[in-house]
Amino acid sequence: METNQKSNKSSVAYAYLLIIAALSFSYILILGNIAENFKLILGVFLFLILLVISFYKAAGVFLGLIFFLPVLIGLDKYQTNVGSFFQAFFPIEDLYINPFSLACIFLVFLGGVEIWKRGLKIIKVPLFFILSIVVLISLVSFFQSDFKIYGIAFELYFISGFAAYFLGYLFLGTKNGYLKTIFTIILSSIIPATVGIIQLATGSYFFEADSTLGRISGTLPHSNTFGSFLFVVLTVAMFAFFGTNIKKMRSSHIVLARILPFLILVPLLISTYSRTAWVGFAVSLAILAMMKPIFRPFIAYFGALAISLMFIIEKTRERILGVFDRYMFDSLYGRFDIWGMAIFEARKKIMTGYGIGSFEEVIRNVQGKETGNVYPHNDAIRFLLEGGILGLFGFFLYMSGALFYAAKSFLHYPKKIEKLVFGKYDLEVDFRFLGAIPLALFGIMVLISMVEAPSMDFIYQIFAWTMLGSWLGMSQEYIKKPN
Repeated sequence: METNQKSNKSSVAYAYLLIIAALSFSYILILGNIAENFKLILGVFLFLILLVISFYKAAGVFLGLIFFLPVLIGLDKYQTNVGSFFQAFFPIEDLYINPFSLACIFLVFLGGVEIWKRGLKIIKVPLFFILSIVVLISLVSFFQSDFKIYGIAFELYFISGFAAYFLGYLFLGTKNGYLKTIFTIILSSIIPATVGIIQLATGSYFFEADSTLGRISGTLPHSNTFGSFLFVVLTVAMFAFFGTNIKKMRSSHIVLARILPFLILVPLLISTYSRTAWVGFAVSLAILAMMKPIFRPFIAYFGALAISLMFIIEKTRERILGVFDRYMFDSLYGRFDIWGMAIFEARKKIMTGYGIGSFEEVIRNVQGKETGNVYPHNDAIRFLLEGGILGLFGFFLYMSGALFYAAKSFLHYPKKIEKLVFGKYDLEVDFRFLGAIPLALFGIMVLISMVEAPSMDFIYQIFAWTMLGSWLGMSQEYIKKPN
């Protein structure tokens, strides 16, 4: 297929972009006020290096970014003010960027280049028109906002998920590409899991201001986001485990490598004490049990064993039973309080809202204090406040589109075991079974969006959209007509 070709090794697009970027950065370096900003100069050179590598292997750069995103998102201490970088062109004084922002900028940049290279052929990509409308709505919300300084990062992160979708489709929309996507996401847990184990071993826990519960956060900024990340990785790993088989698999190290993610990541997931992540993982297990009846006794036994152990251990038992507690400052009470404020304020700007990324600032202004919980905990309410009716429509539009294509491609993909070579291994793969991964990720996203805000869980978003893009790319021949 034309839209699924690998990035051309001799592509002149990246060569021209590299020349233009190098000249622009040199001009700003000479005339701008950045010569003494080492972190900013380093970021510039990293950007140029990524462009050089993209000339040869843009798909490899994309997979590398996916692998390192869970690490980059926790490096806020390395943020720097890039306002001086733009002063040669725009009168901006304070504009901060961190490594994760830089990675997302490159994702959007890479996606824009690949879309531009394909011209009108890009309209054949599923969800193209839907995502274009949603991006336009988000930009309208951003430009009319009074909170642009807060919203620019949220706008970037929001669009980067869609960019990852197109890159997944264009770069990884083959059977081998889909397997690369799966295993890159699984391998992306190596560094965060290592840090999580160190935190457990040294007692370097994450503590919230209103709690004495010590939780691990890995390389992620919060224990809840670390739990969400682990749930996504475990979901992908579970489907990969049951959906692939290595022919003549006798080596003990291969067997260990297949079960090792579960032995390490499940205890880490429990240690995050993220109830939403626990529910997400439980739903993934339920989906797996429905699709693979032969494993239902196995899943039921170990699931019951895990729940029993969690009720025996005091901290996990209290965390579970805490859902049913009712007092003035419990999590559900706080959610209802914030939702009521948000709906009340949303009525004042019902059509276009207050602008993307404005939720926390609007709620903080209503509360009249700088501290306290201002997190949305509900995607529909978040988009209603930030984007008004238009924003809420955009949210339902892109989620419905993602679920529709994920379900349609999954149902139309033929039931069969396919043989192919992946790396140095001969695999037997049930691609239809693996095709349930994006459907599960987006389905669970809808479920938990009633009590959380997965649209602000950027790793979850980028991983899910990448998986969907890669899957639709490899299964596109079955989307329009059933087999």
